[in-house]
Amino acid sequence: MAEKKKHTLLRILCISLLCFVGIFFYSLHWEEISRINWKEKGEQVLKRLEPEPETVEGLFRPAEMSRNMPALSRLAQKDTPLITVPLITQQDSNYQTGCELVSGAMLLNYYGIGATAQDLYAQMDRVSTPEDASGVGADPSQYFIGDPAGKSGYGCYAGALTVGLNRILNGNRYAVDITGTDLEIIEKNYIEQDIPVIIWATIHMSEPREGDSWKLADGSTFRWIAGEHCLVLVGADDNYYYFNDPDHSGEAIGYEKELVRQRYEQLGEQAIIISR
Repeated sequence: MAEKKKHTLLRILCISLLCFVGIFFYSLHWEEISRINWKEKGEQVLKRLEPEPETVEGLFRPAEMSRNMPALSRLAQKDTPLITVPLITQQDSNYQTGCELVSGAMLLNYYGIGATAQDLYAQMDRVSTPEDASGVGADPSQYFIGDPAGKSGYGCYAGALTVGLNRILNGNRYAVDITGTDLEIIEKNYIEQDIPVIIWATIHMSEPREGDSWKLADGSTFRWIAGEHCLVLVGADDNYYYFNDPDHSGEAIGYEKELVRQRYEQLGEQAIIISR
């Protein structure tokens, strides 16, 4: 019995000591303690006790996805009037960086000339690298730059492609560089007359970026526009322009008119038609 009383007394002394320490601590810090939001503290503790969500690593980082996903695009509807240009893709042609050549081949085939992208490349003035051994760079308005079958190729602009097309056409028809023509005029004068048009824009109509630069023969500096892409305009409605896109298989794809206009202007309003 005496032993039990002894243990009870010891517990009371310990509890009393803890209470005294607590009161003493509160008396020293009561201002800080009074300002604590105990409800918020409790919520923070509960949140820390919740299990962490599982992290799944995706195929793309956000920056990559924003560049690669098609922006403001749609497939043509059944009642959308489209020019029936044969759709050829870069994958079909094994030309990873030859969208200009594939677009040119589509136009040639539309006019009954069974030329491939490889046939057109053979007729192009071309260089394998942007700069030669002396450090003088090639103008893409005059040359196709790089290997179209490789990942590191560049491409060409309207002037160079027009020359290559005319070598294949050989006077039966004529490729005409209509660079500088407004898209509304292109729609009225060509698309509505069943005349497809090659235009320069960007891949998936994404924002163009600064690419490599090199010195041209006249001493000026040329900078390649990264993301440059060539497509065949085959239709339009009130809100969209529709393209045979060398990078999109299966059917024509449409992009909002204002977006196309922006990219077309950023690439210098370059365009080509084939005429009689």
